[in-house]
Amino acid sequence: MMQRSNPPTHQQSFQQSGKALPMIILALVALAAGAFASQAFRNSSETTTDKQAQQLAAVQETLKTSQILPLDFKQVQDFELLDVNGNAIDQSVFDDKWSIVFFGYTHCPDICPITLQVMKGVLAKIEEQNTAAPQIVFVSVDPVRDTSEIMKSYIAYFDESFVGITGDLKSVHTLTASLGIVTSFTANDTDPNNYLVDHTASLLLIDPQKRVRAKITPPHEADIIAGDFLAIVDAPS
Repeated sequence: MMQRSNPPTHQQSFQQSGKALPMIILALVALAAGAFASQAFRNSSETTTDKQAQQLAAVQETLKTSQILPLDFKQVQDFELLDVNGNAIDQSVFDDKWSIVFFGYTHCPDICPITLQVMKGVLAKIEEQNTAAPQIVFVSVDPVRDTSEIMKSYIAYFDESFVGITGDLKSVHTLTASLGIVTSFTANDTDPNNYLVDHTASLLLIDPQKRVRAKITPPHEADIIAGDFLAIVDAPS
């Protein structure tokens, strides 16, 4: 036979609610404190972001041909390609150093060789200021023709310290597309192997955390690029 429990008396209910009340108050206080802390953090973050944006805008006013990118800097994605010696090279090539990256190809009739020559002058200008020069990275947008061996000979003509990157066509284009570099191929009906490749002429400035910090647009002049680089290096990040 089931026993029926008697309902709690008013006095018992009052005593139970009295015991629960402090717990409820503590929970509400904790909740309010958490909300306050969260709001304070958001306000602090917004203040910091606004200050950085204002500082970057001030730096932008001093630049000649460089465009500082927004605070949510694009990150270099992971990749696996080849260097000029045929060895594997990946995103770690950008670790712990500033890099100026140019995208082109060795069969380029004009823009690419001129730009690489300018890059040699950029290094000289920056070194004159007793500042650590960035590494210059040349990424081929035509890896079918630009083998590691060809890239090595081509780059050595300008400066052997330049880093060359080539490799599988699909992997190269995945990298360039992720960085906003546009390429298009123009067929040559009379000589299929002598096609042209149109590509973005802008340079990308990548910081030691592998973030794309700025785009350097043509015309490319050593003095101007060096000056812009020195200003951006000292900018907030």
